[in-house]
Amino acid sequence: MKNKLFNHTQWRLTLLFTSFLIIFLISFILITYFSLLSIVTNDQKEKAIALVNEEMEDHREDLFEWYFEGKRKKHSKRDVLEYKPEARTFYFVISSDGILIDGDENKPEIRSEILSHIKNWQPEENEVKRISIHLEDGSKEDLLLSGRPIFEHGSYLGTIYAGTNISEETEVIQTLLFILIVLSIIFIAASALLGYWMAGRAMVPISNAFNRQKEFTADASHELRTPLSILQSSLEVIEAEDRENLSPFSVTVLDDLKDEVKRMTHLVNDLLLLARTDLGKEQINKDWFSITSVLEKLQRKFQYEAEKAGVHLSASLENEVKVFGDEEKITQLLFILVDNAIKYNVPGGDVQVSAVKDNNQIRIEVKDTGVGIPLEHQKRIFDRFYRVDQARSREKGSSGIGLSIADWIVQVHNGKLEVISGEEGKGTIFSILLPLTK
Repeated sequence: MKNKLFNHTQWRLTLLFTSFLIIFLISFILITYFSLLSIVTNDQKEKAIALVNEEMEDHREDLFEWYFEGKRKKHSKRDVLEYKPEARTFYFVISSDGILIDGDENKPEIRSEILSHIKNWQPEENEVKRISIHLEDGSKEDLLLSGRPIFEHGSYLGTIYAGTNISEETEVIQTLLFILIVLSIIFIAASALLGYWMAGRAMVPISNAFNRQKEFTADASHELRTPLSILQSSLEVIEAEDRENLSPFSVTVLDDLKDEVKRMTHLVNDLLLLARTDLGKEQINKDWFSITSVLEKLQRKFQYEAEKAGVHLSASLENEVKVFGDEEKITQLLFILVDNAIKYNVPGGDVQVSAVKDNNQIRIEVKDTGVGIPLEHQKRIFDRFYRVDQARSREKGSSGIGLSIADWIVQVHNGKLEVISGEEGKGTIFSILLPLTK
């Protein structure tokens, strides 16, 4: 069974690798696209400028003739424009009064659109203008225009405009962009799969080392149980046979030893349980049982501990409520929560245990008026060996793994464990939601 921690880490490594790859590919696509667009556009701009200079040399005299002589004549656009369907360039000679006096074109249907764009436009030297014209069939023509106004002795004679059609180049670049995007998506998907596989391979030695550590913890905990049991039994024998013959100091030492052995036994059992859960070897025996009876037994069991700590323990229970689960594990879960509620309470405080039905679930709450849990610690209290107050936890004999076990028990029962604690010193509520159905 693959450990969730390593599976999560593997996914995070894959996501990190894929994210870097996506950033690289997006950067590559953008750089490639804009570089090609810039190269093609600059090249076509130079052609447009060269074309207008060439047409200016050829048709400058036409403007002179029109300005000084041709005003007496009427010219028709049909007479002065030459139709060149195969050409990708065109030019127009516009007089100072806006009359088209010469030119050639390859698409007569877009002439009016072009003339509307260049109307009243007197371009600066080497200025290039890009325009897009939408045709009736839904297609689009991309054009680059340049122009040279002609002056003579301060008089404006007109402007020679020239342009080139860059629709094919634009379409090629857009097609290339589409191909790059499609290839990038395919490459990212393949790289994500490869990255996941490589991350899994990289995690193998770490996972094996972690599994060996878990097995060692389980074996060590198991081996420690026997000597601890023998030590506990020996202390009980000594106490039963010779307690009256011991000095007060020896009796104190004996009681301290019993408490320490008890604490060590509890810690070893918790470590063994965690090790078994990590290895997937802990057995869960689910069956129907009375949660009401479990809570009543816990109340009786902790009554003495509560009175000893000066805490009032009460329980509010519904009539017989049965749940489907592991009775031993649920009892351990509630034992941990009630034990903590008493340990971390204040003299004269209260611990309230309640159980109520909530639709198809049962909600069990353990509420105390103790020291509370600061908000910044609440996200980590279910982490192993995490203790909010290190000094107080050692004083109370806490190892910091009880809530980790409680959280695991709730998870294997498909339940939910929540903590509510407003601020330090205001008490804490642990709320458990368990399903009532299988």
